[in-house]
Amino acid sequence: MTGLPLILAPLLPLPVLIALGLLALAIVLTGLIRRARGAILRALGFILLLAVLAGPRWQIRTTTPLPDIAVILRDKSPSMAIGHRTRLADAAFHHLVRTLPPATRLRVVTVTGAANDGTPLFAALHDALAAIPPDRLAGIVAITDGEATDAPIPIPPGVPVSALLAARGNQTDRALTLISAPRYGLVGHHADLRFIIRDHGVNDRGTKVPVTITVDGKTASRVMAPVGTPMNVKLRIAHAGTSVVAVAAQPLPGEVSVANDQAVFDLAGVRRRLTVLLIAGAPNPGLRTWRLLLKADPAVRLVNFTILRLPTEPLAAPVHDMSLIPFPVNQLFGRDLGKFDLIILDQFANDDLLLPPYLANITGHVRAGGALLIEAGSEFETIDSLDRSPLEPILPARPYGAGTVTGRFTPTLTREGQRDPVTAPLAHDHRGPWYRYESVQQTAGVSLLRTSGPAKAPLLILAHAGKGRVALLLSDQFWLWARGALAGDTSMAGPAEPLLRRTVHWLLGEPSLDARQLTAHFKGTTLTIERRSLQGGPPGQATIVDPAGTTTKIALHHAGPGRYTATLPAPAPGVWQVKARRMTAYAGAANDDPAEQADLAATDRIFAPLADRSGGRIVWLGHTPHPGWSGLLHRRHAALVTGARDIPVPPAIPAALLAALLLVAGWWRERG
Repeated sequence: MTGLPLILAPLLPLPVLIALGLLALAIVLTGLIRRARGAILRALGFILLLAVLAGPRWQIRTTTPLPDIAVILRDKSPSMAIGHRTRLADAAFHHLVRTLPPATRLRVVTVTGAANDGTPLFAALHDALAAIPPDRLAGIVAITDGEATDAPIPIPPGVPVSALLAARGNQTDRALTLISAPRYGLVGHHADLRFIIRDHGVNDRGTKVPVTITVDGKTASRVMAPVGTPMNVKLRIAHAGTSVVAVAAQPLPGEVSVANDQAVFDLAGVRRRLTVLLIAGAPNPGLRTWRLLLKADPAVRLVNFTILRLPTEPLAAPVHDMSLIPFPVNQLFGRDLGKFDLIILDQFANDDLLLPPYLANITGHVRAGGALLIEAGSEFETIDSLDRSPLEPILPARPYGAGTVTGRFTPTLTREGQRDPVTAPLAHDHRGPWYRYESVQQTAGVSLLRTSGPAKAPLLILAHAGKGRVALLLSDQFWLWARGALAGDTSMAGPAEPLLRRTVHWLLGEPSLDARQLTAHFKGTTLTIERRSLQGGPPGQATIVDPAGTTTKIALHHAGPGRYTATLPAPAPGVWQVKARRMTAYAGAANDDPAEQADLAATDRIFAPLADRSGGRIVWLGHTPHPGWSGLLHRRHAALVTGARDIPVPPAIPAALLAALLLVAGWWRERG
């Protein structure tokens, strides 16, 4: 039971009570000035009467003590997995739970850092305190490594804030952070990389640190980077496709972890706008289709020439009346041939237009790394066939058999076409009929498209020639698919646009379209491996080397024609190497929580000021693994009111009678 001060419950309105009090005071003062007998008795009577009218009451409450509440902020962020932090933190937590003082309740707040925003300790604490009455909060204890990625919050007065740090003392750590990392860049050009090195727990600003930059596991450059100052490096983009770039600093002696000494990112090499030379041997129905499909690709810059007549053909009109543009043979196939990434010969014959030296230039250009696409028509079977020209050594087929074959057929993917990345995505597309193809004998490369029926004649052959590539389309009916799509005729339509686009990009060396390839990439912390091959046989296995150098073997599984895949958890950041069938691929696992990895050193930097201001403690669990509650809690003595009653002081009726008697006695004495 608890007694509280007097409370007033006036029987009259307060202004009336004040007026009566002033009137009584005037009467008493007048009597005292006149020295009238009975003035003291009259004053006592007025005081007692006013006390009755004021209604004083003594309030008595019945209360029940409430238990204090202690908050434990339990840090389970990824940085707590370093060293023995988790073991120390768990041991301290279980000890505190076992030794919790009587009349104390525990609220445990766990921070996992799973939202990739570092360790938001104080945000979690703010949410927990919102549900706790401040007068019952006896203490806040954080079991952590001392790192938080958000700012401290105001703490109610009188509440101690303590930290149990899972280490033996303040630690050091080196962190390399990417300020700007290029995601794309032009092949053959340079991209700007910008990073900074920070050392925590040691004052060595300006010290030069060796930094190694690797691209797909091979050293690209080594630089000396000053601590605390941004560093710029230029990266040369050597090839198209994705490369894995790793930037690694030399470890700081004695640092707690080397996990954040490096940063990894993917750099995609893209070619400049590709220049394509399209030459049609004569006007034909498919020429417009070629132009539309090529110009629809924003990565292609098209140069087109159509041969309307040969130089030896007679003119039906004087030359000065003709407006035809002379064909710039010497410029295209002499001086400027190297400017073209791809040459397309559409139904082009080996006639007097291009002399053998010019055709030999094309052959040399392809073998040096260029690309050639030929759409063959009936001219391929004649004496003017390109097979009878200096292009013959790089052609993957030669005329053979029935020559030009006419009749309805449906282009079909070959076994290799179902596996090759160029045509495999088109396996389920509708393909309308064609009506003419050239009969040949394949001498090189791989056939991806063939005729239906028993002939199974090749229609699309891809081949390598030196450092370059050649594609041979053995029908002049390709345009039917595009025409059917434009006309909305689904029976005639076919995958003209994707087939041409993928063929062109294969010719230009797109790595993702290689028939034999090994790729690896990350999705979260899962490494996915894919091997592609045109050959059959068992899937085999892959060998994985993690960033620490540990080797693991994993079996591949059949995932489709020519596709073999495998997945495995790969939580460690850094460069992962995958090998299979004499091929090597790289995948970069970046830190999925840069805020968490920015500083991994255990420290009292954040909690020491809070503990000093609030009267809490800093305990290093490496020295004191089982701390007690002493100094972690301040008793609050909160209570819950369970009942209350009021006692009038003085009792109203007796006090009123006594006041009347005193007033009468004062009047009587004054008369006497």
